[in-house]
Amino acid sequence: METSLDVEWSHSVAPGANIALVLALDNSNTNLDLAVLYAIDNELGPVISNSYGIEEAALATYDPGELIVENNINETGAALGISVNFSSGDDGDFLLAYGATTVSMPASSPYATSVGGTSLFLNTNHTIKLQTGWGTNLTRIANATPNPPIIPPDFIGFYFGAGGGTSGVWPIPSYQASLPGTWRLVPDIAMVADPYTGVEVIDTEGGETFITVGGGTSLACPTFSGIWAISTQAAGTWLGQAAPILYGLPAGAITDVLNVTGPDNVTGHTHTPPATNVFYTADELVAPVQSSTDFVSALYNGTSTRWYAISFGTDSSLTTGPGWDNVTGLGTPNGANFVTAVAAAK
Repeated sequence: METSLDVEWSHSVAPGANIALVLALDNSNTNLDLAVLYAIDNELGPVISNSYGIEEAALATYDPGELIVENNINETGAALGISVNFSSGDDGDFLLAYGATTVSMPASSPYATSVGGTSLFLNTNHTIKLQTGWGTNLTRIANATPNPPIIPPDFIGFYFGAGGGTSGVWPIPSYQASLPGTWRLVPDIAMVADPYTGVEVIDTEGGETFITVGGGTSLACPTFSGIWAISTQAAGTWLGQAAPILYGLPAGAITDVLNVTGPDNVTGHTHTPPATNVFYTADELVAPVQSSTDFVSALYNGTSTRWYAISFGTDSSLTTGPGWDNVTGLGTPNGANFVTAVAAAK
């Protein structure tokens, strides 16, 4: 599904683009590096979309040479006018998945453009109702049909979100000089990634066709890469790495993604006679929300018919807010305004 998601959603955004699919022999670091290097050396296009990564701290500990290799490959791409884009990861600050707070590499490379993720809600006319940073918590409140309630609720907690944060390896690049700190910050930009607000995928397996929903920053990266391809065409020249251009765009080119509090966040109570009612605020019902003070929550009926309270905008210890943030970067491209601004910045 990863390969299909990359090809189909870069093509959905840029239907007129010629897309070259480069397949590595396997998912080892060496062969993935060789695949990217092949695309760069043969100048297959002005943008390369990559939906993979590994914890930066793991490479720094066990394979530090690979950090240099990946960064040098991205630098070669930038020098040849190619933007090498990487998804920022789907495990938030990586604490639960890895056991330590870190960022994803190669997304953290100063010569890569890192793409984070949002949760996206639409109006009935398909305009944007709201968006916030992708990070969800789940609490199971009822079992499968006939849906007996779970008392007390099953607090699952953080259940995937966009990766981001501060590199522990790379100094802050010049294009991020306006941001605080002395280390590379991830991500640079964002697109829709939340699988719960993601895209429909039609899948045929064994002669059976079914519809599912896809997401992750593996969706966000090719979606942004499609927009970057259109922007490159508008500019009339290969632009190189996207990130340095993004930080210099005028107001209106990028939509700042903010933390949002839903007007109808879910609250509730349980009652097991003869005990008194136990009430749950919106925060308590999807706990622990960690650093998030504003979020949207809703009721969710899973494919197994279980019921959940689900929150949007609760990305582990990462937070969405005004200006650059460690979930959505600068925000999301603002359509034609973004394309026009990039073309003018060439």
